[in-house]
Amino acid sequence: MLSICVKQETTHYAYVSLNFPSNFVKTGSSFEELVEMMVNGTCNVMGTEEYQIFNSEIEELIESGQYVLGNESFTEEPLSAVTRNDDREWSDIVNWVMQMLIHGESNDMTQNLSLCENESSGITNAAMLNFEQSIYCAGNYGELFNKNFDKKQHSLMNTINDGTAMIYSIPLGDIMPAIDGLTAFNDRDDSDSVLKRVKRDKGKVFRCGVISIVAPIEATSLSVDYCRVLAAALFNGNSEAIEILTFGVNDSIACEALSNKSIDALAGGIVNFQGDVYGGFSYSTPYFFAEDGTENFYAFATRQDDTLFSSFVNAMIISTIHAQEVGITRETSARMPLVSLFGSDFLWAMRDSISYGGNYDEIYIN
Repeated sequence: MLSICVKQETTHYAYVSLNFPSNFVKTGSSFEELVEMMVNGTCNVMGTEEYQIFNSEIEELIESGQYVLGNESFTEEPLSAVTRNDDREWSDIVNWVMQMLIHGESNDMTQNLSLCENESSGITNAAMLNFEQSIYCAGNYGELFNKNFDKKQHSLMNTINDGTAMIYSIPLGDIMPAIDGLTAFNDRDDSDSVLKRVKRDKGKVFRCGVISIVAPIEATSLSVDYCRVLAAALFNGNSEAIEILTFGVNDSIACEALSNKSIDALAGGIVNFQGDVYGGFSYSTPYFFAEDGTENFYAFATRQDDTLFSSFVNAMIISTIHAQEVGITRETSARMPLVSLFGSDFLWAMRDSISYGGNYDEIYIN
């Protein structure tokens, strides 16, 4: 009989409880207790963090062939640094240090103390920082990972589709807090935010700029579809409440249009340091990764001073990826959660976005 051991009050327990009858589930208070329950036959399956398995008794049993380690992850708990959204420069610095560590690993840049310089005099803004110092002084992402975890764990994440394997859905978390959150939204001083304009100026449209991506050309139509997904989220499912303006790949007018508020968001923007730090833009979670060796990540760019709308755009992109991972489609969009974080006018935003465009794969295939 199937018997699954998981630690109490964890996401593993939550997942197993939702997907298996209670008589199949056994709980323990620690990883060590779970191992003991596996070894003594109390359970024949164990759900836990992968890093805990390595360098433990269970790993030895796996290597000897007595147990098998699964190759699919069922829960997601990504860790990141949290900064205040009223200090965008510091947020940019933290983000780009992390990006540099990953870039360093992929480009064979490693720790080199001879190049490590402890010098900050004359630095007056983020653009003047040498982010390579983070690698030279501390090491790239792989070096830091291997310093703290077993190298066997440093593997690729689950993929959503074969074409854009780096797409990854972070957990949605508690996006429907107490109803007081709706009042808190209305009390926020964001009168110039796109979200507040949409709520205030009935009959207006979402002005979405689209950069024409040369190769692959399908990426441009993907950007247009995501513009309409956002329109549906903003206007209660009305994907036609939109004005689309197209720009060339190297068209500086696109950035100017976003800066001067001629457009509300810019799709097809390449995530880069210059736009984030110099341009005053925020980038959403990327929705397309180029496979031409350029390492270009395509995302929505919004104005950095409109943190509310930037968060909304990012949440809607993530919602399509989340829907894909949990098996929600256009036909089953009602399964998407309500979200009160952006006020009562946008409670159905995630449902409306999926009802129009579907999950990530449906949009991608289209």
